[in-house]
Amino acid sequence: MSKKISRRSVVNGGLSMAALSTLPVPNLAMAASEEDRIIAAAKATKGTDLKGMIWSNYYVAMKPTNAPFKQGAGYDVGSIQDISVFSIPQRAMAEAVTRSPEFDFFHLDSNMIPSLASAGLLEPLDPYMEKAGFKLDAVGKFGNFMKYKGKTYGIVTDGNVHVHMCRKDMMSDPEEQKKFEDKYGKKMAYPETWEDDQRLMEFFHRPDQGIWASGNLRNRPNGVTWWYMYFYSAGGFPFDDDMNPTLNTPAGNYAVETYLNLKKVSHPEAPGWGTPQMIPRIAGGKIFACQYWDGAIGLNENPKKSKTAGKYQYGVVPGSDFSGKRIHRSISSPIAAILVNRYSKNKERAAYMAMWWATSKNSTRIVGDNVNTFHDPWHVDHFKSDYVYQTYKAGLPAINKCLQVAAPPIYLTGLLEFQDQLAKNLSEAYVGQRKAKDVLPETEKAWRKIVRKIGRKKLKAELASYKAVFPTVNVPS
Repeated sequence: MSKKISRRSVVNGGLSMAALSTLPVPNLAMAASEEDRIIAAAKATKGTDLKGMIWSNYYVAMKPTNAPFKQGAGYDVGSIQDISVFSIPQRAMAEAVTRSPEFDFFHLDSNMIPSLASAGLLEPLDPYMEKAGFKLDAVGKFGNFMKYKGKTYGIVTDGNVHVHMCRKDMMSDPEEQKKFEDKYGKKMAYPETWEDDQRLMEFFHRPDQGIWASGNLRNRPNGVTWWYMYFYSAGGFPFDDDMNPTLNTPAGNYAVETYLNLKKVSHPEAPGWGTPQMIPRIAGGKIFACQYWDGAIGLNENPKKSKTAGKYQYGVVPGSDFSGKRIHRSISSPIAAILVNRYSKNKERAAYMAMWWATSKNSTRIVGDNVNTFHDPWHVDHFKSDYVYQTYKAGLPAINKCLQVAAPPIYLTGLLEFQDQLAKNLSEAYVGQRKAKDVLPETEKAWRKIVRKIGRKKLKAELASYKAVFPTVNVPS
């Protein structure tokens, strides 16, 4: 029961100490800034400077924020092992096998959380986040990418998501608009569906002018990323509730057809190209359109590095009506995040360092770096920041929309194994080494073996975490 205390009794000084003790006391910890709360928690820990496994291309934008943390908390990142974000998952799995305490944290694709958590490598971060009064304030459900079986295992630094971009300078030409309408019987417009996207690609495919319309990747390591978007937007999901693969379905075959159809408008060397080859083509104006990682926007809009500054229109990735309703699904992979080694003696220290990089203030500085454009927006405050806008400009609202409909790859233990089999069969079909109709049956056959190897019961218990990562909206606001 609460006591009613009048304003008059306070003013007249008639309030006893007993009554005063019933008044609510402000939470001083929560009244402090994010940074102050994190430093207060970190300062109480004991240990050494941290050692991390992180790609220097990412760390170079993070390091400038470290000095105030070291001044306040008394420690810093002492050393790193510089390894590509694409190679760290395999290295981290090796650390899990040996239970090595050597590295305090790993900076890698958060879609590896199920595999690494189930291998026993990762430290749950929720107790430390609660102690520091910290939360991941991400757009939509993007923060769920850091969770597995109800626990938080990662702190995001890079909101990697595919965004659609197309050449508005080409689409705004009146002559091109008339030719398009004459040919297709409809006005040229931003693509709402994958079919719209294909039609525009075919119209603007002009190899004789040095323009191969598509800038999408079709190599084995990365091309599969696009297949997920087609599949999910068609209403597909890769497993039933008993962990039987559900790829060889109408949605799955629609995705394969869409994937292979783009070969008509892709460079003949595309099967061997990755980002090092494609990014210069995108920024150099040698493509018409693509869905690509949002970091490309910062490069495109930098007139010192790009020939296409101001020439692209950005928006949500196309969707599909295949399921009977319009669904847009982007893909987030890899999402670079800090994962803490549970075997480390500095694990609590590493957790607070990770939170420091993810505060509104510090993450804004990191993602707004217009030179080292590896970290992309994810925090709700990034989309209110003029500093971040100066890097992403007209692309910033598009990133927000795509984060709202972002889906994962196979968010289960065994991600690398499942994905490699799918990628192998898709790439073989793309270069003509496998019939398109065999891609999904062969992938399902391989996936059944992987399910048996990992354990059906184990994977069934993970399905809820996989589904929890999915967006709840089909069309972004």
